[in-house]
Amino acid sequence: MINKLNDNELRLLLKNINVMVMIGVSASPLRASFFVARYFVLRGISIIPINPNYEGQYLWGEKVLGKISDIDPDKRVDLIDIFRPSKEVPQIVDDTIKYLKPLGCKTVWMQIGIRNKQAALRAKKNGLNVIMDKCPKIENQRLFGELRVAGFNTNIISSKIEL
Repeated sequence: MINKLNDNELRLLLKNINVMVMIGVSASPLRASFFVARYFVLRGISIIPINPNYEGQYLWGEKVLGKISDIDPDKRVDLIDIFRPSKEVPQIVDDTIKYLKPLGCKTVWMQIGIRNKQAALRAKKNGLNVIMDKCPKIENQRLFGELRVAGFNTNIISSKIEL
């Protein structure tokens, strides 16, 4: 059951994120990973940026790490958002199971265009939620009313905006 969370489950998942690891995040404001991370930071979610090309630099007040194993073992993590090619996902999932699941990570999220069914099945077997080929920023905006404000049809009928 990959990507089988219904809107209520997805809304609950997104509502309860406090710390998100973003692997493959860019320091360039022209890149999707930058503005996805910035979107969540502006909503009070702590981002742990991982990108060996920016290791040691700071983004949104957080030191950029080179790899998942560099995350402080005392840190709590809720979700990993993957901005890397599909062929790299198996190793990222293995590292998530080894290093992030013990820190509380419950969800592996592969961004739009990123799919790896074998890695997704391994993550599911290890008790993780898996979402492929979707963007948490877009889903958050869709489920919490922000896309409606911009005039998009979200197929969600509501008399109020949930925050």
